[in-house]
Amino acid sequence: MNISGAARSYMAKYFNEEDFLIHVSKTIERQLQEWDNSYKVMIMKLENYLWTARNVDNDYELLLSEHEINVLQKKDPYALDREIWNELQKQGLMILNGYGNYLDQIF
Repeated sequence: MNISGAARSYMAKYFNEEDFLIHVSKTIERQLQEWDNSYKVMIMKLENYLWTARNVDNDYELLLSEHEINVLQKKDPYALDREIWNELQKQGLMILNGYGNYLDQIF
């Protein structure tokens, strides 16, 4: 999957935390679906955001606060993506390379 760095920089600067999280989550979901079409990403807003990626065999979950999203969003346009992907890897997700430039921007 290929992405535009300029567009992401604009979004990181002007989107609120929730809209930015939704955008990042859709991007991650598209990447996951390139590997396995059964992946779905869901976000539930409770006290914090419960972020879940699920396919037929696996569930991956993490909690993100609005403050954490805001800090990551201001730090770097891809810092939130990086945080989510790193947590997915810690939970056992295997990252597959060779599917465009998106993951190159992250890692």
